Amino acid sequence: MKPTLRVTLTTIQTSLLLLTMGAVGYSFYRNARFGAGELSAQVLDKTAELIDVQINDLLHTANEQARTNLQLLQSGRFRADDFPDLARYWVDVMKVHPRLTRLSLSLEATGERFYVQRTEGKLAIFELRRDASTGRLGLSEYRPEDHPGRPFFTEPDLEDQDPRSRRWYTAARAGRPVWSETHILLGRRGEPDIPGITCATPVHAEDGSLVGMLGATFDVVELSTYLRGLEVATNGFAFVVEYLKDGPRRVIAHKDPQILVRPNRGHQRGRRWSKELVPIEELADRRIPAFLGHVPTTLDPSSLKGTTRIEFDHDGVRYLGAYSCLSTRETPDWLICIVIPEKDILARVYRSNRATFGIGVLVLLTATLVGLYVSGQVARPLERISRETEAIGRIELAPRPVAHSIVREVDRLAEAVEQTKASLRSFRKFVPPDLVRLVHSTGLEATPGGERRPLTVSFCDIANLTSLSERVSPEELVVQMGDYFGPLSDDIMATGGTVDKYIGDAIMAYWGAPAPTLDHAAAACVAALRNQASLEALRRRWRDEGKPELHARVGIQTGDVIVGNIGSEARLNYTVMGDTVNLASRLEGLGKYFGARILIGESTYRDARAVIHARVVDRVSVKGKAEGMLVYELLGLREQSRPDFEELGEMADRALAHYQDREWEEALAIFEEIGRLRPGDGPSRVMADRCRAFLESPPAEGWDGVHRMAAK
Repeated sequence: MKPTLRVTLTTIQTSLLLLTMGAVGYSFYRNARFGAGELSAQVLDKTAELIDVQINDLLHTANEQARTNLQLLQSGRFRADDFPDLARYWVDVMKVHPRLTRLSLSLEATGERFYVQRTEGKLAIFELRRDASTGRLGLSEYRPEDHPGRPFFTEPDLEDQDPRSRRWYTAARAGRPVWSETHILLGRRGEPDIPGITCATPVHAEDGSLVGMLGATFDVVELSTYLRGLEVATNGFAFVVEYLKDGPRRVIAHKDPQILVRPNRGHQRGRRWSKELVPIEELADRRIPAFLGHVPTTLDPSSLKGTTRIEFDHDGVRYLGAYSCLSTRETPDWLICIVIPEKDILARVYRSNRATFGIGVLVLLTATLVGLYVSGQVARPLERISRETEAIGRIELAPRPVAHSIVREVDRLAEAVEQTKASLRSFRKFVPPDLVRLVHSTGLEATPGGERRPLTVSFCDIANLTSLSERVSPEELVVQMGDYFGPLSDDIMATGGTVDKYIGDAIMAYWGAPAPTLDHAAAACVAALRNQASLEALRRRWRDEGKPELHARVGIQTGDVIVGNIGSEARLNYTVMGDTVNLASRLEGLGKYFGARILIGESTYRDARAVIHARVVDRVSVKGKAEGMLVYELLGLREQSRPDFEELGEMADRALAHYQDREWEEALAIFEEIGRLRPGDGPSRVMADRCRAFLESPPAEGWDGVHRMAAK
């Protein structure tokens, strides 16, 4: 005979009480014994990872800009002896990359140095030239708008600033980029300012001789600022140590950067003493020497694998620490160090255990009272619930084996649950499995909402699809559209993009969400070029199969959008909205007007111009917008080294400048020259026709040079 529910619940309750008490006691003991080590390991590893990402991001910015500067010099875009032209470009680069502190070019033959530097938030141009009469180096400092005119400050004798004597310069002579040791940068008026680090890249002539050295520098104070805002437990902190090749270790970043630099009483510059990094043994924060006393002085950071943990005492306080090197290769010999008082970790463990124990006792007491009550009262309600659940389950029920229970009421409830599960399994066939997994993994209900975020949006649309659909059957068109959507969508997702939706024959995509991406504008341009390459391969296959060929236009725009769950409580869609989306769609439509495959907006060009070739097309105001913007045609990637793209870009710039100045004949001549160099070029043909029209009937006075589109 099966036992009653009262007997079953009483037996289960007693067993659970004993098991729970034992589990809580064991958990308390285990947490008190191992909690500090586990929590500290997580905090130390996560903090080291965050600092590593921040440092590598700074190094990557300087390294990439140094590589770009070298490519521009090697391609002939700039000359080493034409610093005014190079300085104008660098001023623009520094405005786009606020994390860069200095871009420089040092000449091997003379030791002269030219650079653009950010000091106290302002940009200035510096020239360290040799005086023809004295032969010594002198410094001239210019405001960007005054260069190369009159400098606002000069220092006639700075021979000690000859870059060729620097160790990083000597090391880079070997033929590859190197990172300098941390050094004090000259600031405004030739006075020592803040510590920084330089990526030195050698520049060689065609005969292999060394022309000079490019430098991309950032100050390490920004890294200290980051460490100051980084939360490391309650009273913990982090710092960065630099290992010199033939000298002592130095701390270059700390949450209090003021303790790292002091006047160098042995060397005076102008009205101020020069500056130097404080030796480790003289640092005001005495925890740092105590920490580094447990790190070998002979350690090679580049050979360090993973994170090394240590423990040490200072002023009667026990500390937990860890150190690791940078995760990427070809970086400075820096050590990331984290310090946490052990009591911070233990305090969390004790609080957690006390809370767990208290909650456990409360739950046990409550469970005991409720269990005793339920054991006498739940039988009849449970039977009723069982019958109701059984009725619900029979709506779409197929007979299935039941996992029987020794308790009568639970036995019947098991039958009802199995029936309900069968119904749910049937319902699952009508819901996409991926959606079910998403809802189950989050445990949260999706609600409407969004946030403002800078993204890059793209529209890719087939040209003349209407005429194509009239020549093929709907079934054939569906198959061919599947061939089209597949590889183009793969290209988008391979660059980190999100395919938002298919609008008829158009593909709407965006970059930078859900996961943030710093280079989303460049990624969108790469995807568009890959789309055109994939479509060209498809056209070759379609020609062999006797199918009509498809051509597509792409419009790309970068800017702020609203991204998130858009819709109602009944139906949501994760998508983007805003003026940037509309402009991307309009740019795709402009491709038909100008006869261009890929058009990008001014903001996209600005963010991605370091990695793409593009030529300006026109200043256009799309329908619904009063203000005009520059529109560019995307040509290719800079890594392709296409001199013809560079030449086309320069010609387009000059032609549009003449056009904007109402110099129709000069502009027409350049547009016609582009047409001869690129037969069938759509943008130059449109602009040439417009110049001819303006020659016959000039626009009214006050014309602002903006072409306003009357249609989408």
